[in-house]
Amino acid sequence: MGNNKKPIHRSLILGSALFISFLCFFLSVQSYLTFSKSLYKRYDSRLNNILNYVHTQIDADDLYNCVQTKEHSEKYDQLQQLLNGMVDEFELFYLYIVFPRDSLMYNVVSATSAAERARGETDMYLLETSDAYPLSELQKFEDVMKHSEIAFFEEDSDWGAAYTACKPLANSKGNHYALICADISIEELHKTVNSYVLYNVILTLVLAIIFGIILILWLRHNVTGPILALEKSARKFAEKSHEHTAPDELIFDSPSIHTQNEVESLSRAISQMSQDMKQYLQSILSAEQKVKSAEEAAADMTLLAYKDALTRVGSKIAYDKMMRMLDKEIEEKEAQFAIVMIDLNNLKLINDNYGHANGNCYITGACHIVCNIFRHSPVFRIGGDEFVALLKNSDYENRHELIDEAEKKFLQSELDDSRDPWERFSAAIGMAEYESGDTVETVFKRADEDMYQKKQNMKKTDGRT
Repeated sequence: MGNNKKPIHRSLILGSALFISFLCFFLSVQSYLTFSKSLYKRYDSRLNNILNYVHTQIDADDLYNCVQTKEHSEKYDQLQQLLNGMVDEFELFYLYIVFPRDSLMYNVVSATSAAERARGETDMYLLETSDAYPLSELQKFEDVMKHSEIAFFEEDSDWGAAYTACKPLANSKGNHYALICADISIEELHKTVNSYVLYNVILTLVLAIIFGIILILWLRHNVTGPILALEKSARKFAEKSHEHTAPDELIFDSPSIHTQNEVESLSRAISQMSQDMKQYLQSILSAEQKVKSAEEAAADMTLLAYKDALTRVGSKIAYDKMMRMLDKEIEEKEAQFAIVMIDLNNLKLINDNYGHANGNCYITGACHIVCNIFRHSPVFRIGGDEFVALLKNSDYENRHELIDEAEKKFLQSELDDSRDPWERFSAAIGMAEYESGDTVETVFKRADEDMYQKKQNMKKTDGRT
């Protein structure tokens, strides 16, 4: 055998090593790609929901006018407060609206977190510039401005690795003038993926070491007949298991060898190796199941967006969905409903004089009154101090009595001097009913106008805010 140009033991070593390496590499790469793709998809979905929600809250023309005039508007200040709240609520690195120009980044609106405000930091100024962005980063933002869809990319910042999503913002004329951006930490994602890859590498190395030891023992002896039988069985195993992912198919048919030496030991070792490979593949399938669980968790996060974080009633997103359902009922000629608009009074005074914690108590307490009275109707929080109730069925039939009861309940609470200021709830309530030819938007507008008129009357009466 020493005269052979390709000794059988050398061919067996090379063939087995290549096969094991390829199979382990293929399974590792496949599991890595599947796992990381699922995690990135979860982050994309979360950021996509955040940017789309912010986009629905922006008056694009008003904000464009602010950029042109360099002057704040009331809607600009409301947008600033919205972003400040969302950056903490959704645990973002940063939430901001910017545009690149002349190698600089211009700020339009940038969120300030509660931690930053506690350190004394203030909101960035309108059109404040920053030269901290490298030209390569600015180019990314400029490229996104040229398109209409949301773009995602990774970037390294002073506060760690971040995953950034950008959505172009256009005015009514279709001109892109800014980008809505959100940054989120992906350090945990990198740690998870790296740990998973490390696990695969270690397992692959362990299998390779075991197989290498077996090969070393194998080469210590000059065998012919038994090694040929073993080679034949190994070749069948390779043909049968190649590109198969079913664990039950990774079975090595051991030949009948009773040499009582290393060849027989090798036969048993390869059988054991097939069991290890089977367990390895089962671990991959288990990891894929964990990926599915992560996708289900991402779906749960989407459901949370339909609940207001403070009051647990329906959110603005849930309200928008409800409006679409009502529009469908109107199209099908099955609509009968009324919209109640509730706007809390004195919330700013409570926040300014007694702090935002008591302001939150004021909001939740007032919401409790609304939910108790309109107990058979869905209630939504569509703004900081604004609630909407949709009256149908029995609540619709008793709508006037319920409105009277709500106004009396709020007036009774407001006039109760024994309560703390943040427990003396007050609100202006307006209602509008669906009539033939209406849309949901026109019904809402009439309810809002009715509420506004009552609020003005209340202000004239006793100067409330």
